[in-house]
Amino acid sequence: MKLEVVEDQDNWIVRRDGEDIARHRDQDQALADAAERLRDCPPQERTYSFTVRYMERG
Repeated sequence: MKLEVVEDQDNWIVRRDGEDIARHRDQDQALADAAERLRDCPPQERTYSFTVRYMERG
């Protein structure tokens, strides 16, 4: 499983295996959501990748 928290304009998107599964207005909420999903992950999916991506600042 690949889980990402991605900054997108005014939102933080949680993605699982490339699919958007949640949107949050706050980074802390998105990270808490991702952490909860990792804790609740079935044993057969315990091999995972976790990434946080920020928007490029100009």
